[in-house]
Amino acid sequence: MDFPDDNPEIPGFNLICPECGIANPDDAEYCLVCERDLTNILLFFEDDFFDLELTENCIIEYRKSFWGTRRTGKVLKYPLTEISNIEFGSPITRFKFDFEGKRRVLSLREENMKSIKTILPKLIDC
Repeated sequence: MDFPDDNPEIPGFNLICPECGIANPDDAEYCLVCERDLTNILLFFEDDFFDLELTENCIIEYRKSFWGTRRTGKVLKYPLTEISNIEFGSPITRFKFDFEGKRRVLSLREENMKSIKTILPKLIDC
């Protein structure tokens, strides 16, 4: 008898759609539910007070309620060409950057900090 874990050809569903939150196959080009284009997403993760999406051109922050249970509808977009003075806080996991003359500070979970710290320097000078 075969078990699903024994078959390495079963695709992973690790690509989360930023629009609707549904897990999609790792190689999906469009979301299975809302049909959003997923080809330009380099990184997406859910954190305590926001969800964060990273594309080749932009960081997109989807704000959540105080308890982190649902999105508020507020979406902040930070074009990579317009952010500067990027810092990755340590030992406290804070992602900091300047945008439109203001300092932005995002508190991240440890695993999310590692992900953005790995991918973002490949797109811009940090």
